[in-house]
Amino acid sequence: MAKSAAESCPLCISIKNLSFSYKKPRQSVVNALNNVSIDIRAGEYITLLGENGSGKSTLISCVNGLLAPPPGAIAVFTPDGLRLDPANEDHLKRIRALAGITSQNPDLQIIGSIVEEDVAFGPENLNLSKREIQLRVANALEAVGLSHLRDRPPRLLSGGEKQRLALAGVLALDARILIFDEPTSMLDSLSAKTILALFDTLNSQGRTIIHITHNHDEALRSRRSIVLREGKVAFDGAPEAWGGREEWKLERPKKSASFSGFPLETQAAAQFFSASHQYPHPAARPITGIHGVSLRIPRNSTTAVVGKSGCGKTTLLKHINALLLPSSGNVSVLGADTLDKRVNLRSLRFKAALAIQSPESALFETYVADDVAFGPENAGLKGARLVQRVKTAMDASGLPFAVFADRETTSLSGGEKRRAALAGAFAMDSEIFLLDEPLAALDNKNKRRVMELIFEQQAKGKTIVVTTHSLEMAAFFDYVAVMDKGRIAAFGPPEAVFGELWNPDWGLAAPKFQNARSASAHSAKRPPDTPPAQSKQKRKIGKPFFRTAILGRFLDIDSPLRNLNPIVKMALLFATGGLSIAGSLYAPPVVLLIVLVSGKLWGGIACKTLLRDAAAVLPFLLLFVLLQTAFLWGNDSSPILFQPFQTGFFSFFSITSAELHRSLAFICRITSLIAALSLYLATTPLRETISAINTLLAPLSRLGLPARDIAMMVGVSIRFVPLLTEEAERIVTAQISRGGKRGLRSGLAMLVPLLLLSLERAETLANAMLLRLYKTGA
Repeated sequence: MAKSAAESCPLCISIKNLSFSYKKPRQSVVNALNNVSIDIRAGEYITLLGENGSGKSTLISCVNGLLAPPPGAIAVFTPDGLRLDPANEDHLKRIRALAGITSQNPDLQIIGSIVEEDVAFGPENLNLSKREIQLRVANALEAVGLSHLRDRPPRLLSGGEKQRLALAGVLALDARILIFDEPTSMLDSLSAKTILALFDTLNSQGRTIIHITHNHDEALRSRRSIVLREGKVAFDGAPEAWGGREEWKLERPKKSASFSGFPLETQAAAQFFSASHQYPHPAARPITGIHGVSLRIPRNSTTAVVGKSGCGKTTLLKHINALLLPSSGNVSVLGADTLDKRVNLRSLRFKAALAIQSPESALFETYVADDVAFGPENAGLKGARLVQRVKTAMDASGLPFAVFADRETTSLSGGEKRRAALAGAFAMDSEIFLLDEPLAALDNKNKRRVMELIFEQQAKGKTIVVTTHSLEMAAFFDYVAVMDKGRIAAFGPPEAVFGELWNPDWGLAAPKFQNARSASAHSAKRPPDTPPAQSKQKRKIGKPFFRTAILGRFLDIDSPLRNLNPIVKMALLFATGGLSIAGSLYAPPVVLLIVLVSGKLWGGIACKTLLRDAAAVLPFLLLFVLLQTAFLWGNDSSPILFQPFQTGFFSFFSITSAELHRSLAFICRITSLIAALSLYLATTPLRETISAINTLLAPLSRLGLPARDIAMMVGVSIRFVPLLTEEAERIVTAQISRGGKRGLRSGLAMLVPLLLLSLERAETLANAMLLRLYKTGA
């Protein structure tokens, strides 16, 4: 019998009898993969399917060596037939050069502090010429549609834009094998089609594509599908021949039996009155989140918010939860104006619970049940009632309480983390549920489970607003709101939005089918929209610190300082730092003035921007000052300026003129040092810093010292600062959105999960660097 074209190609990956087990906390050994055997030939296009937790991510992590497979179980072949084993550390860099991979969560793969810098990281590790690196970066960004955002910091990208950035980073490696883990889960339909067409093009050029997906239509694009079930290969063949494919088709979710399609109430759950919001940029123009939004969401309705990545969907939800306040216009939630000082925003958040888009980083408690209990506990629920509320929410969300209650949140799969975030929101039993991309990264069985849960909540009188990129799922909702460039482009029943209101200029692909429900349920007459009366006690809109602090972040502003040789800038940094720390008491103010003026005149960075990082550490500086002024120094004979207790136990506490002078000098030294460091990092990209350190340490490498590792260690430390602020932002957002309090107590409560997440992120950052071909020294 003649061989097929695929069978005649050489092997590129061979997996023989691979089993992999690991022990999850408080559990016995879990068999993630069980006797898996797969041969993949060069030039194949394969889709890898399976339910959440079936072993897909574990399998690809074994292939690229992030997990250590048994020796000899996996072979990756070079084009000339050389056999490489991911169990052999000496083979890993060549394997990762052959097989590029995107992870399920793009946040865990981003390394650079701006888009262009991140994409360049991999090619730079291949020791390519500067011209070749620039060409690869430009081509990769063009391929994923991010050329216009090449200078934007990744933290200011939407979830879908981050997903495309992760793809660009892998494409720039020009690998022969491309492994994509859920690459379209956070993309709008048209962007997903563009990316899938790119995969087809890459495959036609001879590259091997391994595409992990939960989407049945995406599976049909490939010539071969492999289905995993409970760690075993359940199917391997043509996707149209798979007998279980009906499980993956999109079906109408079942509504609760108690829901009878009664007319929707005419009262509004949330209303926007020409509301706009802008995110401040540390050095550039503010970024528009929403603009001139006027919208009315009826009570006891389900609304799907759709639109391209970055169009403002998440910003819209955060306004309903009052995490964000409008820069102009008004937002009314359950009749309360969020700008009115008399409105208790914390109480309002109990009534409008939010499940955020990136639960991977926002599950801040150690154990799943504790995280789900956070909201109800803040609302005052205790004892048996609290346990029952948590159990009900977890069971309904597909995380059985008996199995997952004591599971550590860090041990969950991507889909399980998303369901845990949903359980945390539903446990609050709010009047409004705001679900940000609740269906992303879920298999279709769990998608249906979530949709049915949404309709069950509606039957209880709740209002549900979700954001989604799935227009097919949006068609099942009562209303659809289409967002385009921060504005509401259309709003109404799905049969109207996907029918006479449809506009191809939205950049979306029309859904394949429409909700056949009659529009009569939407015909109830409602009162006219009238903005709330303007309160004289209007709430002041503060600027979010996390988005404006710049320490460790590169701001690509064309300026003399940006173009200055990085070694010269580093020398100036050491000089100013030395003067700040070791100079006379008058040196720090002079250094600070020079730094601020230089940043303004030659760096294009405002003085307040450079001082903002120092303001972030000011509470810690004041605490240190308080401790050192609490006691009399042995050689301090200066006059006592303040001593509240003349006798008794606290009589030791006093402030002398010398202590005051010393404390002010200390604060000034640290402030000038932080400002100088902020200016250097804001005008010098990470790769230039690493290159400069490499040059300065080159003589040490001749002595056998790992100069490149030292340089990269410094670079990772610099990159880690903004990563920690991003993690802190996610934790605070998750806590506040579920009724957490602001203040010192909440700040201290954030430290433990932030520490744990920082350790986890340190590992994922190291893994991301290894996957992008960074090689450590001896």
